[in-house]
Amino acid sequence: MVVLGVSQDTVASHKKYRDKYGFGVGLLADPGREMSEEYESVKKRKSFLIDPNGTLVKIYHKVKPADHAQEVLDDLLKIQTGN
Repeated sequence: MVVLGVSQDTVASHKKYRDKYGFGVGLLADPGREMSEEYESVKKRKSFLIDPNGTLVKIYHKVKPADHAQEVLDDLLKIQTGN
């Protein structure tokens, strides 16, 4: 399993953020908004579950940072166990 964050910030901005907060998740820079536009997530906080085959499994349209990690972990467990 790989977890990545994507935003329209620059690589330098991501590095500064990662260094300041010790952020352990990989961050992808999308300053041209190509990926953000493709996933309809410009100026919106969304998350996506994508399986190893590249299939979009689930979209989280309204992400609440306080609960989101557990929500994703629960969904991953359901997917892995077939429930």
